[in-house]
Amino acid sequence: MPLAQFSGLASGIDSASLIDAVIEAKQIRNDLRRQDIEFLESENDSLEEFNTQLLALDDLIEGFRTSNNGGIAKSGTSTDPAVATASVGSNAFNATYSLDVTSVADTATGSFNNSYASADTVVSAGSGDVTVTVGTGADQVVLTATVTGGSTTLEELATALNADTDAEGRAVASVVNIGTTATPDYRLLVTTLESGEAKGTLAISADPALTELQTTTIDQATNAVFTLSGITGSITRDSNNIDDVISGVTFNVLDTGSTNVSIGNDASKTADELSQIVEAFNEIVSFIAENNTVDRVEDSRDSTNIFASLAKTRVDDDFLSSFRGALLSASSSGSEVGSFSALGLSTNRDGTIEFDEDEFIEAVAADSDGAAGVLRDFGDSVSGISGTLFQYTKLSGFIDVAQESNNNQIENLNNSIAQLDRQTDAQRSSLEKQFTNLESVTGALQAQQSALSGILASL
Repeated sequence: MPLAQFSGLASGIDSASLIDAVIEAKQIRNDLRRQDIEFLESENDSLEEFNTQLLALDDLIEGFRTSNNGGIAKSGTSTDPAVATASVGSNAFNATYSLDVTSVADTATGSFNNSYASADTVVSAGSGDVTVTVGTGADQVVLTATVTGGSTTLEELATALNADTDAEGRAVASVVNIGTTATPDYRLLVTTLESGEAKGTLAISADPALTELQTTTIDQATNAVFTLSGITGSITRDSNNIDDVISGVTFNVLDTGSTNVSIGNDASKTADELSQIVEAFNEIVSFIAENNTVDRVEDSRDSTNIFASLAKTRVDDDFLSSFRGALLSASSSGSEVGSFSALGLSTNRDGTIEFDEDEFIEAVAADSDGAAGVLRDFGDSVSGISGTLFQYTKLSGFIDVAQESNNNQIENLNNSIAQLDRQTDAQRSSLEKQFTNLESVTGALQAQQSALSGILASL
């Protein structure tokens, strides 16, 4: 059992407390270093959140860039949306188009006419191959499945066709019951997966030995066929989403018939997009304001400055300055709209932006080209790889550089902490040895004194 040790029994000095006080005084520097590390880490966390906010803001602004056909949003309206509708990009010209749809693009379906009692019924007494041909010309693929006489079931035949590597994305075989539970009528149904005659055309056949599979019923694939006002002749496409006839316009063909599709400005939609940008920016302003404060705390003898996480960096303030500069400088040569001030944007005293959607809509109605020019100029200067936002969010951008600098400082501080810990550990060990020697010497002297006193007392 270890003996309990008490410091200072001989010398009367509380050496343990004295050593602790010396080491604690030395460790004050490490306490300050740890506080510095904690602040640098909190600054990095806030910079990371700031970076996330800037990326979200960039996503909202990107659509206004010239390369993305930015500007005033467009919308398409159809007099008969059951026949066709239109999806419109901001680069589309305002116009009205008359469509007369005579055919809708569709896939093909086909089946053998032979009826089976269940999916597990044997397909044929004979043996041979079932062939499914999908598409024509260069787009043609051929699927093949082998039927073993008296063995292969209807379900196994469908599975074998689907297992053909050429079937993926082009056709699917399934077993369907076109009868009832009481009087089942199972068939093999093949469906092509792409519309239009080039890729969707279907043909199915079986070797002569498969006598049960010699007749078929096929509902063949079709192209979308329509006429468009101002263009002579019919237009044919293999899809009902047609985006290569009029720049910026995608026609969505739904049924045969006639309709008029009108393309026009959608100022309300653009106002909503701009409102989202304003809201995202204002959230960034509030975030920066909340994390950019310096509070002075005073007591009876001293005062201390408490820095919020972004109070010691200029990255956030520089961004606000750059972004506001881009807002102020965005311009166009419009007749009535030449800057954001004419589009209902203004700056509040707290640095946030105020947006009047009604004023924006009126400005677009008065000068849509001028309004579009301002939005594109702003999008080009702020978004994209040469824009303001990317300079902050990119690898080795302003935020990344600031965080890396903090990380270097944290590493240096941790090294200094470790070095001082080693020094104080060595000093503690040295002091403990010195006090142990002192106790030993003092104890020996006290023993000699006691012995001498005993001798003198006996004289």
